[in-house]
Amino acid sequence: PDAMMRVVVAISLLCLFQATDAFNTKGRFAFASSTLPQPALRSPQTKSGTAALAMSKHASAGSTEQTRIDRKQFGKVAAFWILGSSAASPVFASESGLKCKAAIGGGQTCAGSKEIKFTKAYDTAGSTTKVTGDPKKMATYYSQIHAGLETLEELDEKWDGYIEAGDGDVVRRRLGTVGNKSPLHNIRKAFEGALKVAAKSPVLEPEELDALDEDFNAILQGIAEVDYNLYSTAFVGTDETASKLRADGKQSLKKALKLYRNFDAECAKVL
Repeated sequence: PDAMMRVVVAISLLCLFQATDAFNTKGRFAFASSTLPQPALRSPQTKSGTAALAMSKHASAGSTEQTRIDRKQFGKVAAFWILGSSAASPVFASESGLKCKAAIGGGQTCAGSKEIKFTKAYDTAGSTTKVTGDPKKMATYYSQIHAGLETLEELDEKWDGYIEAGDGDVVRRRLGTVGNKSPLHNIRKAFEGALKVAAKSPVLEPEELDALDEDFNAILQGIAEVDYNLYSTAFVGTDETASKLRADGKQSLKKALKLYRNFDAECAKVL
């Protein structure tokens, strides 16, 4: 039954591509690393600059070879997948030791990534979200907040390795804007809970609380900018533009990380 299902799905995909003229005149299917747009934590306030240029060139000719597969390649991957072979999930390695494996249906797992253990501040079941600990204690939120800091620090340290070992979605999964495994996924609610606790604590001065509130918004904005730049690389027509977007993303990461370190340190005072 599983093998039959694989055959049915593969044939359906091929028919869908043909019916929607997904193959261009050169017989190649251009695809984005993420099949559907993923919402960022907070969209950048403007779409000017390189990212906007990238989106405007979505339909331009001359897409890079990294974002294309031809019919023969697609057929080969589909055939291996039907047979259940691991060859349909190629492994991409980088000099940093990271090995990212593309999964059928999207997504990547990266061997060599730092394993970061944490407790989520909130659990979500269906439409219900509830805090996992005492909402009046900083410890309830700090585990996820500090794990988010460790995630950004590793991403900054191994940025080139993650880019080399995969694509934009590899980085976006670390940011928590794709998938839900990263401690940065839904980090906004952990920040909000921590700010409420900090506001009632005698440890921090009013000016320190004001700075935390500003950092809170700037950090989320910075993460959204990294996400937006990396997502945009899927739609550009040249390697030069894609490289510029990655460089912009890295700079946004460094700015967000600097603020995040301060936010983490201030929250730690209230523990």
